[in-house]
Amino acid sequence: MGDWLTWPMIGKFARVGVWANSGGNLPRHTAVMEGMAFFFGRAPELTDPDRTLPGRPDPVLNNPRPHAVLGTPITGPWREGQKRLLIGIGCFWGAEKMYWETPGVESTSVGYGGGVTPNPTYREVCSGATNHVELVEVVYDPEQISLKELVRMALEAHDPTQGYRQGNDVGTQYRSAFYTDTEEEAEQIRQWVTEYGKQLEQAGFGAITTEVAAGQDYYLAEDEHQQYLHKVPNGYCPHHSTGVACGI
Repeated sequence: MGDWLTWPMIGKFARVGVWANSGGNLPRHTAVMEGMAFFFGRAPELTDPDRTLPGRPDPVLNNPRPHAVLGTPITGPWREGQKRLLIGIGCFWGAEKMYWETPGVESTSVGYGGGVTPNPTYREVCSGATNHVELVEVVYDPEQISLKELVRMALEAHDPTQGYRQGNDVGTQYRSAFYTDTEEEAEQIRQWVTEYGKQLEQAGFGAITTEVAAGQDYYLAEDEHQQYLHKVPNGYCPHHSTGVACGI
């Protein structure tokens, strides 16, 4: 098949790997773009936990600044009555913007969770060797917006049948996921996800692959990723909706 070639970091972006022919040349139509990883000839898969990166004891983002748009803290402790949900629907830049613009959402941040490596960096997560998901932490007032509405928005904003990818964004970090603080919330979301999965199958899509779990660790991403599309208004912002309304 050829050799697996890996490029180093491009600015703050992760390394990119592609299959090349035996002479080390790329296929004619191979595109290598910042912030995106393309895998030809080998599907991404989770790393054996014993082989994941060791990480570090300290956060990669110390003393995080207030939210660049909302002006609210992006770390707890949260005020009484606030709730939170961790959401993975692909690239976290566009997903975070969708939620900070939503009435009833009082803070958002981006980070990593659902994997093994403690306090990972963006580069480490994109390497596939941490098993983490790119996540948006949504802190909300349940009297203004419901958990169901947050989940409905997420399900409609991506394709939860694609496994370890969203469109051209390929890797285990792009998988569909909801992580909650309580098992009760997780069980409710599982029911909604199952219901939406049936709707997708009726529309001709494959099986839904969304993960739902309670009590997962969450690690803040580096400062440049927080509220990225406020800092870089024309930045990369993919959405991969199926176009199927979520009737939950």
